[in-house]
Amino acid sequence: MQLKEFFEGIRMIPEAAAQALRLSISEEEYQDIRTLFYNDRPLFYEKVLCKRDFRILFLYYYSRMACETYGRYRELNIGDTVFWDTFYDLTLWCENCRKEYGEYGINQYDWFFRHIECTIFRLGRLEFEKMDSQWELKGVKRAGYGETAIHVHIPQGERLDIPAVQASFGQAFLFWGKQHPYICHSWLLYPGLKEILPPQSNIIRFQNLFQISDIDFREREGEWRIFGGLFEDASEYPENTSLQRAAKQYLLAGNKLGNGVGIYAGT
Repeated sequence: MQLKEFFEGIRMIPEAAAQALRLSISEEEYQDIRTLFYNDRPLFYEKVLCKRDFRILFLYYYSRMACETYGRYRELNIGDTVFWDTFYDLTLWCENCRKEYGEYGINQYDWFFRHIECTIFRLGRLEFEKMDSQWELKGVKRAGYGETAIHVHIPQGERLDIPAVQASFGQAFLFWGKQHPYICHSWLLYPGLKEILPPQSNIIRFQNLFQISDIDFREREGEWRIFGGLFEDASEYPENTSLQRAAKQYLLAGNKLGNGVGIYAGT
């Protein structure tokens, strides 16, 4: 697969695709960096990060390797729809990069190894990644730390429509099976959101699909997702949506927005 075809398939932002295609990178240079990706991931990151234009370079390298990954999808008998939907992540994160840093490319560079290694797939509305559990879920059987689990990720850009979510899980059960627990770690599972949102909201309905086991405050993903950026002073946050207004008042009252960890329990 050619890079231009790949960019068209994932609906890459035209300006970003054009910029990546204009890069002057020899085949030898690409093969060297590709070898580092597979053999010494930390050094791969280090080599790219030292470049002034590292963000567009990450987009280029991951896209080149994604083209090669297409053959692996064919070997695994995974359809084109899943391939394009999975690698559409590059487009989403390229859009985020433009918003946050004013340039096209990938800043979330340590996220995409899972796409290249075929451990994560987008199946409808959600992404599912097979990996060892990173959490010891309290009071939940079959989900101890280090045990194999299917981790659930929620791509941005679409409504969290509950029928679509449930259909996505249906696809995942056919793809991955039901022998492993389905775990999600997200700001969407933070129980405090029930103090902000009405019970009928899609976020709360999504949260209710999971048995919440734990919460943490290691990241400020909730603030970043709701407001599109982070401020140290909550009074500076915008109030353009009802969620922003409610979340801002919640923060100004001295509360925090954390992440919840839970296991999918269905309806």
